[in-house]
Amino acid sequence: MITLSCSCGSAGTTRRHPMRGLSADERAALIRDAFSVSGGFLALEVDASWHPGSVEPTESCVVLADLDSLDASAGLDADGAKAIRDLLEIGHVGGQPLPAPVEVGSVRFRVAPADEFGPAMSYLVTDGTETLLEATVPVPHDDLLPALVAVHSERGVPGLTALDALAARFGLATALAHLGRERAAVA
Repeated sequence: MITLSCSCGSAGTTRRHPMRGLSADERAALIRDAFSVSGGFLALEVDASWHPGSVEPTESCVVLADLDSLDASAGLDADGAKAIRDLLEIGHVGGQPLPAPVEVGSVRFRVAPADEFGPAMSYLVTDGTETLLEATVPVPHDDLLPALVAVHSERGVPGLTALDALAARFGLATALAHLGRERAAVA
């Protein structure tokens, strides 16, 4: 089942398939240009004919079709299906690669597509079940994961929670730049 969602708030599911009838190469091209790819899932921008629900689409509607690796590879031979599943493991948002997760002891740093209609990434830092930092950053941007790991290395968990508060007010990139200026002033 394909999940459809629109920026206007309409949502629904369908058995129709936006990749049905396409070759593995054509599907691969769509995946490379997709809205987002992460962990075997794909959010593909589709045209207004896919608009979910009973509401008519407007010119400002952005319709996304969410597929898993089984849907995206359906109907292909074994080699084509494997190639598509492998490609769906290479995460990106709007063409910007998702950095690999980092673990430092019990603290886990990960980046995933944000739950919004503009191309953005969500940075999440957890310590076990406790969320230390969660921030959304629009794409494109520099990879902020190394800077987050550095904050943890220098300031520990309290530094990450303080950064989370700053990021909520000013954005993650600005908060990290502020810490960098603060660190330079002390040195």
